[in-house]
Amino acid sequence: LTVLRKRKQLEDEGLLEKVGVNAHPLLNKGNLYQSRFMGLGIPTNTPFEVAYEKAEKFSKLLQSRTKAGGFMKSLMLQRLCSSFESGRKTAERMLRHTLSNEDEDSVDVVEHILSEMTPDEVSCLRDIVTQLSRPEAVDLKLETIKWFLTEFKTDGKTWLEHGCIIFSQYYDTAEWIAKELAKIYKTEVVAVYAGMGKSGLYLNEEFSSVEREVIKASVRTREIRLVVATDAACEGLNLQALGTLINVDLPWNPSRLEQRLGRIKRFGQSRKKVDMLNLVYSGTQDEKVYSVLSERLKDTYDIFGSLPDTIEDDWIQDEEALKERMNEYIHERKKAQNAFSVKYSSSIDANSNLWERCTTVLSRRDIVNRLSQPW
Repeated sequence: LTVLRKRKQLEDEGLLEKVGVNAHPLLNKGNLYQSRFMGLGIPTNTPFEVAYEKAEKFSKLLQSRTKAGGFMKSLMLQRLCSSFESGRKTAERMLRHTLSNEDEDSVDVVEHILSEMTPDEVSCLRDIVTQLSRPEAVDLKLETIKWFLTEFKTDGKTWLEHGCIIFSQYYDTAEWIAKELAKIYKTEVVAVYAGMGKSGLYLNEEFSSVEREVIKASVRTREIRLVVATDAACEGLNLQALGTLINVDLPWNPSRLEQRLGRIKRFGQSRKKVDMLNLVYSGTQDEKVYSVLSERLKDTYDIFGSLPDTIEDDWIQDEEALKERMNEYIHERKKAQNAFSVKYSSSIDANSNLWERCTTVLSRRDIVNRLSQPW
């Protein structure tokens, strides 16, 4: 009988070598990062702060006239908190009553809402575009990424030398970062791993489309050591040749963070501990969420073990309420242990049952017969 087990359980039973995770930034360790963070967040500037205020006002105006206002608030603020570029392009699309292809499941609802925007709502979006188009609207996420790639060292190497995958929820952000890094590292191949038709390679600032399989193969051979990817494309992506990960934005869905980390924290990873950097803007909802999440990212070998799969929008309004909801979740999770784990926790001997040497495969009939037997 084959039992599906999580990586942590296999590690605890000695069937897989443990791979730890060092999460950055560390609170109260500003000197380690040359004061690049304000607490856990990246400093912003006046254009962003004004744009963020306008985005919140836009969201409140929508909430006052439509039940979908909460959804629109999440959509707007998460994109703005991803990057200045993503926030600006989102506002521009909304002014045209449309969204990116990433939101195709919600297009009809959103386009209907946007087609009925009031003058005040339109004014908010225009102000967002204006502010984020100003020359002084410099996004320090890019400078921080650059510093971690080539200046900050762990285990005696820079993150670029270890190899790095940079994740974003949104293609606007991923494309912007890849282009900018290609300008900085002209002789370095920068791969973009995204949805169908959007993947490719930057070299000397020139982009060429390639299949995603080409990127994966080149990472395995270390020909590529810098990959910028979107969540939409990460399923089935195995890049254990890379030793570091940068989350440009913070999904309000911790299970997605776990999926991102799983791209490098897997069998074949040569590092004993991989590094993960989480970037959020200071003074935003993302920072509020991350300040609570970070308290639960301290177990190096089970970094997401005490996080829920999803954080609901209404949890985020109040930091104390978010902590309370998280604690409730942890309590319930401990009570609801996986039935298979309870049944089979003592059935595997790490020395005598080496799963990687298994040569016997059950037929479908064998599986049905076995699973049909009562416990």
